[in-house]
Amino acid sequence: MFVNGDEHEIDTKEITYARVVDLYLGQGGTPSNEYLVKYSHGPVENRSGTLAPGQKVKVKDGMRFRVAGTGES
Repeated sequence: MFVNGDEHEIDTKEITYARVVDLYLGQGGTPSNEYLVKYSHGPVENRSGTLAPGQKVKVKDGMRFRVAGTGES
């Protein structure tokens, strides 16, 4: 899977909002109180959409996540 263009290997079939944000911050992302997490190229159950705090989605190889700070506190 990819987070903002950087490839990551995970060993689970699902990923949480918090884990995606952790992966983003680990690659030098900008700390923020709120993030907008969008995904695409997902499995049939969730091909694309927005991941909110507290949610999780099924993942597959090649899935893409885009994380951006909302600028809100």
